Amino acid sequence: MNSIILFLIKSSVVFTLFYLVFQLLLSKYTFHQLNRIILIAIIPFSLYVANTSTVIPITTSTIEIPAFTEIGTNFTTEISNENTNVIHVNESYNYLNLLFYVYILGLLFSLLSFVKSLLDIYALKRNSEVKKLENYALIYSDVQEVFSCFNWIFIPKNNTKQVDNIILEHEKKHIAHKHTIDLFFIEIYKAFYWFNPFVYYFGKSLKSIHEYQVDLDVLRTKKVDITKYLGLLKTEIENTSRPNLYSHFRHPLIKKRITMITKPKSNTIQKLKYLLLLPLAFLCMVSFTKQNSIIPDSVLPEIIKDKDTKPSISPIKNITKADITAKFGPAKHPILKSMRHHNGIDFRAANGTPIVATADGVISNASYVNKWGNLIIIQHENGYETLYAHLSKFNCKPNQTVKKGEVIGYTGSTGMVTGPHLHYSIKHNKEYVNPIDFIE
Repeated sequence: MNSIILFLIKSSVVFTLFYLVFQLLLSKYTFHQLNRIILIAIIPFSLYVANTSTVIPITTSTIEIPAFTEIGTNFTTEISNENTNVIHVNESYNYLNLLFYVYILGLLFSLLSFVKSLLDIYALKRNSEVKKLENYALIYSDVQEVFSCFNWIFIPKNNTKQVDNIILEHEKKHIAHKHTIDLFFIEIYKAFYWFNPFVYYFGKSLKSIHEYQVDLDVLRTKKVDITKYLGLLKTEIENTSRPNLYSHFRHPLIKKRITMITKPKSNTIQKLKYLLLLPLAFLCMVSFTKQNSIIPDSVLPEIIKDKDTKPSISPIKNITKADITAKFGPAKHPILKSMRHHNGIDFRAANGTPIVATADGVISNASYVNKWGNLIIIQHENGYETLYAHLSKFNCKPNQTVKKGEVIGYTGSTGMVTGPHLHYSIKHNKEYVNPIDFIE
C-alpha cells in the first residue's frame, strides 16, 4: 500500500513538473502536432520514472535486491519474556490506510463517471438516425450543437437550417486526427490521478491543442477564407462545458483560438527549445533512481578490522526467538494469499523499535525498495549478507561501516505489510539460510 502511494506521488511530481515547463516555455508556439505529442508523452514518461528501479552503483559490483517474499502480519499483542524487558506493542491508527481508501473512493467515482459518459454517448447514438458517409457517420440526434466523438458527428435533428460545411469539415478533421483516442486516454489517467489539480488543466490544454490543430488544417487544406472562418468563430457563443470525450466547434476557448489562428507561424529554429526537456528528463530519472553503494567482497577485509563478521545476535535487542511471528520456509502470504518461500524471519515489534546490525559489515543499501519498503542490506566478510526490511527510518547510509550491535534503523510498516514489524534475512555465499540457526 505504501509503495502504491509513493508511486502515485512520485509520478504526479514528474507529471506536474513537465506540464508546467511545457506551459511556461512551449505552449505558445504553433507546432501543434509536436505539442500534442509532447503532452501525451508526459504521462508514460512520468509513470516510467516513478517505477524505475535502475541502480547507480558506486563500484563495479552489483547488488541483488531479493524478490518480495514477505509474510508480514498485524500485531496487537504484548511481548514478554522472563529474561527480557516487556515491550508493549499497540497498533497505531494508520493514516496512510485512510489516505489509500480515500484515493480508492475517488478512483471508483472517476471511473464510474467516465463509464457513464461512454454509455451516454452510445445511448445517444442508438436512439438517433445514423447516416454513414466515407470514414465517418452523421448522427441526427437530440443535441444542441454539432460535435464529434470517435468517428461520429452528432448533428441537432431539429435544426431547420443546413449545418455550415465549415463546421462539418472541422469535426471531420477531429476524426481524421483521432482526437477521441487522446481524450479517452486522458480520461483514464485523470481517473487514477484525480487528486492532482494539474491533471484537469492538462486536459484543457490538450483539447485546446486539438482545436488549434484542426483550425490550421481546415484553413490550410480546405482553403477556407480566413475572414469567413474567423467570422464564424466570433458569432459562436461560448457554450457550457460538454462531456470530456466530445470535440465540438463551439469550443470554450474561442478567443485563444482566434489569437492562435492570427498568430504568425513560429520559426522552425524555435523547435530547439524543446531540447530543454531532455536535461529535465535526465534530472528526473537521476532524482528517482536508487543510488546504492556497492562494496566488493575483495574490499571488505581491508575495511573491517574486527573479525566479528558472522551474524550471531538478534536484530532487535531484548526480543527472543519466542517473538518470531513468521519462520523461514514455505508459508502463505496474508495479503497475496499464495504459498511462497519465506526467505527470512519476522519479528513483532512496536513501531520505532531500534534495529541493530547483527555483525560487523558495510552498508550496501539503505533505500526504499518497492514492496520491501525501507530496506537495509549489509555486506559482511566471508560471504555473509544480512537484510532488514519495512523500516520506518534509517540510522545509517550507504558505504558506511557498522559494528555488531550498532543501531542502523527503526522498525516500521513501509512496503507491503499489514502492521509494524521487522523482516530479517541472512545470505551466505548468495544463498538464503535460516536466521534462527545464527541467533545465539
